[in-house]
Amino acid sequence: MAHRSHNPLRRRLLKFITFLALILAVSLWFLSKGNPSRSLYVSQILMTIAFPFQKAVSVTTDKAQHIFDNYIDLINTKKENEALQKMVSRLQNQAVRLKELERENKRLRELLNFKEEIKPPLLPAEVIAKSPSPWIDTFIVDKGTKKGIQKGMPVISEKGIVGYILKTSRYVSTVLVLTHYNCRVDAIIQRTRAHGVVGGLLEGHCRLFNVLRTEHIMVGDRVVTSGFGNRFPRGLLIGVVSKVIKKPYGLFQEAEITPSVDFSKLEEVYILLRRQSSLALNGLRHE
Repeated sequence: MAHRSHNPLRRRLLKFITFLALILAVSLWFLSKGNPSRSLYVSQILMTIAFPFQKAVSVTTDKAQHIFDNYIDLINTKKENEALQKMVSRLQNQAVRLKELERENKRLRELLNFKEEIKPPLLPAEVIAKSPSPWIDTFIVDKGTKKGIQKGMPVISEKGIVGYILKTSRYVSTVLVLTHYNCRVDAIIQRTRAHGVVGGLLEGHCRLFNVLRTEHIMVGDRVVTSGFGNRFPRGLLIGVVSKVIKKPYGLFQEAEITPSVDFSKLEEVYILLRRQSSLALNGLRHE
């Protein structure tokens, strides 16, 4: 409060001093008029009196100019940063699109090479919906009876066995995945040619059943289709042995299988069309 009470007094004092300085300057100017020596003396006095004011004005002007220049620099820097951020965002988006195109091209090349290796007619299909359960046991593809799809047709990808057609409609079909507990595929261990049956488990895994105890199974063995049962062609990869289960009794042993296909990442598959199905062949020709 004391500090505030002195402010009006200071302002009055400054005004009074300024007024006296002006009166003195005017008086000296009139006194020096018509007398050169006196005029020089008066000019020196005036310069001495004016110097503090000139100094104050000069310093204030320089500070104002410096502040203004800094403000302009900040505005320009902000604009440059915004432009750089926009450029970085565009480059990041382009990089994401290019990466996605690269992955898609790689996936399509693999599918194309795989299609050339498989002898039966293949119909490509796109996955359009998946089971909401934690483990993918069914999904829907965008091909149906209009394209010759029939119940029981095998579904594969470039990675291996996917499952088979569970039911169909005119435009879409439901695929039963290999890990479903109702799915069964006749199989052999590639290294030893030991025979067994691969079935799905409720936990989203697979298990190789009915392998004789006398057969040698080891972790890392590749399990492929046997060709028996006329559902899947022979030699398609099912998965890899991740655990051997050999009880101390009984005629058979079992093994847990890690599927070669990651069902959660499937985007395209192939449906193996039956050669005897003229409808299927006609559907493929009109694809």
